[in-house]
Amino acid sequence: MAILALILVGPAVLVVVLVAYVALLKTRHHYTSRLTCPRCGRPFDYQWVPLASFSAVRLGTSRYLQCPVCHEWSTFNIWDTRVVNPERSELASSE
Repeated sequence: MAILALILVGPAVLVVVLVAYVALLKTRHHYTSRLTCPRCGRPFDYQWVPLASFSAVRLGTSRYLQCPVCHEWSTFNIWDTRVVNPERSELASSE
């Protein structure tokens, strides 16, 4: 009986988490970091939600993720490389 409940509840919880993640990305509760791959040297943008990650391993202010250009895995500091969102800076200055 417990296994049946786990089989039924598990996918429902996963769907709720994925919907919440997408909803946070569509609102302004995410950040964009401008990263440069240490292996190939090419820059790329990485959008992330604090305390959430489906495509990278969280390491505090850094993430271990795959470069979309050379496809090599490296550690990137996403906190110090955040790009200021113009909409957020306008909201902050108006308050």
